[in-house]
Amino acid sequence: MSTNQENAVEVTDLLKYYNLSSGERLTALDSISFNLKTSEIVGIIGKSGGGKTTLLRILRGVEPFNGGKFILRDKNGEIILTPDSPESLFREAKKKTVIHLQRSFGLWATTALDNVMRRLNALKTDDETAPLPEDYTSEYQELKEKALEILDAVKLKHKADQVAPVMSGGEKQRLVLARQLAIAGSERNMGKILLLDEPVTMSDPLTKQISLDYIKELRNKYNLSILVASHHPQLLEYLSDRIIWLEKGKIIKIGDPKEIVKGFLDKMPDPIPLEPLKSKKPIISVKNVSRKFYTPEVLKLEFDMSNINFEVFDSEILGIIGPSGIGKTVLLELLSGVTLPKDGEVLYNIIGKNVNIGVLGEEAMMSRRNISYVRQELSLTHNAIVKDLAAATLGLKGERALYNARKKAKELNIREEIIDVLHRLSDLPDSEVNIRLEKLGLDKSIIHDLFPIPPWSAISDIVIPIFNEFDLPSKILERKTQELSGGESIRVAIALALLSSPKVIILDEPFGDLDPNTLRNLANMIKRVNKMDVTIIIVSHHTEFLKEVTHRVIYMKEGKLLKIGDPDEITKEFLKDSSAEFMY
Repeated sequence: MSTNQENAVEVTDLLKYYNLSSGERLTALDSISFNLKTSEIVGIIGKSGGGKTTLLRILRGVEPFNGGKFILRDKNGEIILTPDSPESLFREAKKKTVIHLQRSFGLWATTALDNVMRRLNALKTDDETAPLPEDYTSEYQELKEKALEILDAVKLKHKADQVAPVMSGGEKQRLVLARQLAIAGSERNMGKILLLDEPVTMSDPLTKQISLDYIKELRNKYNLSILVASHHPQLLEYLSDRIIWLEKGKIIKIGDPKEIVKGFLDKMPDPIPLEPLKSKKPIISVKNVSRKFYTPEVLKLEFDMSNINFEVFDSEILGIIGPSGIGKTVLLELLSGVTLPKDGEVLYNIIGKNVNIGVLGEEAMMSRRNISYVRQELSLTHNAIVKDLAAATLGLKGERALYNARKKAKELNIREEIIDVLHRLSDLPDSEVNIRLEKLGLDKSIIHDLFPIPPWSAISDIVIPIFNEFDLPSKILERKTQELSGGESIRVAIALALLSSPKVIILDEPFGDLDPNTLRNLANMIKRVNKMDVTIIIVSHHTEFLKEVTHRVIYMKEGKLLKIGDPDEITKEFLKDSSAEFMY
């Protein structure tokens, strides 16, 4: 490969394989070669699990590799890295690059403004824990002004005083991006290499548009060289000068964005038809539900969800769309029973009568056993083996799990309400489970006492066929969660949700990280699941996906339900309000 000084990155015969915990060897990058010119934006497209994230991590200097080499250049010179390079050179790679990782939510538990100001201040101090200048100084005001400019670029300026932990998944993702843009967009980092992995997948179209335009602006202002991996073809066409098509660790083609995207999309499978809605019998009735959320430290009202009323029909696929951070996830938490309404009722008609799942007890538990909830963050326990997660899922929501738990609870003199609380924890990430158990004064072992994990031999015949339906081979069951690609993680999370044969599945924006081919396969699978009389509720910003898989769509904005109706009509109105150029 040429050593042209105009290249910011040169990759030659790069080889990377993983020796997995299951004993298999997985080749992630198969001797690939390409270059990234100075001040160029190159997109990377390909099916999930094709090696995109691995490539970016290698170029960042945080992932070892097995063969070949790569060169990084900026205003301070070049470095050449091989598998045998000293650790000091890999540290140099971090100085020449800035990275935004897929679905990464590593944030300070402080306000959005403080998160960005800390990152800006670290450019001077090399320490994010260093105290900020006193708020009366000009240095503080300069940091604040710059931080607000960056927050505005990712459409978070209005959330400057909100603490990161209570933000929506899409807002957290944009805050992470803002912190990375704070590094890239500085005189000190003129000519840096910016590595973006699915940077705005969980954002609405308008927020995507604003963020993409700001990335272009930074490229021009600071002479950045940008490598961006995305499964969103329109995004890559809008942003990129060239696109690399990466498939199963090999480069299929490099070239003109429109040409590459067309070739990639030509591989899409055909959609299967959506089963018509059989009846308008409600399986869920939401009646006068209200919930307010405040910023914890200053008790500032963030949004007010008041007097929400709607029905979900039996065997319906219902979509929910709307801008980021306006209460869609909170609504799903209310529907799943993870969050309880301040006022109103969420009624389920699953066990032969209407049950208010906001009231703790046996009937709520029996109804909720038939509900599966996949969160934005997926909540796959780190370092867990996939088949152990499958066993734990069936231990909590298997057919006899609640019967056995209630029997055990009587022996331990534990009230029905406590069993219900513990059962609801199964839909929360581990970090939040621990917090809630601590508040209740309970040890995590109580969950295992009440909901023991069944042996693999007793459940393998249930698990393997469902995983195979999602194009997840049996060997994936032996892998640890961190050994899964982003696309595999999403499919595993949904497969786990189906193990207990639920009557209702709630999906919170799990599809933004999927390539169109995998997304079409998943859409077909959702329609097949729906044919088995399963009701499905999906939050998504992906308008074409919602039009393909839903019977009706709710348009939600600022904690209110603006409209519910035909998917074509509702998504068209949403896009019109979004005014996102890259979508057209």
